[in-house]
Amino acid sequence: MTTRRHWISMVAAALGLVPPASAAEPILVQVPASFDARAPVSNTVRSECGLETLLGNDVLEGVKAKFPESTPVQKSTATEKQKVLNVTILSVSAPGGGVWSGGKSMTIRADLVQSGQIIATTVKERGSRGGALGGFKGTCGILERVTAALGKDIAAWLSQTLVLGGGAQGAATTAEPQNAGENEPAQAKTE
Repeated sequence: MTTRRHWISMVAAALGLVPPASAAEPILVQVPASFDARAPVSNTVRSECGLETLLGNDVLEGVKAKFPESTPVQKSTATEKQKVLNVTILSVSAPGGGVWSGGKSMTIRADLVQSGQIIATTVKERGSRGGALGGFKGTCGILERVTAALGKDIAAWLSQTLVLGGGAQGAATTAEPQNAGENEPAQAKTE
């Protein structure tokens, strides 16, 4: 489903009214991501799956595809002009037992920060049952699919936000839950 905002950005880019995302300044991406202090997640998943590193690296990979000069940063040490993308894990639903114990999901928040101020934020959620070979994957393997999908979601949101200039106005975009499986539909809803 294509949103109005998406069409506006496509027309603006076609007319040369905005620079392509790749010509924009680099983004500093928080790697590893962090857990919210109240994030519900089992100790086993937290210690065995390395979700902070997986998610941080997947977001960085997605952002670098759109903003090639982007680099990882552990803590916000940016200058006044640099933009930092902070990624926080809000919740993880991942009962042990791989696909046999049900789907796995994760909710995250991404904050685009400049000069110590949040200029744009979004909350994304993804879930997966493991895809076509889900029966052969464990809990951490399924969550890897989820973090990869979330990395692409955040990169797309960031690109759209910066191209349209929504970041300067503190735009907030949210999405409904999506599935990260190969045979599962994934549609974003932006408001």
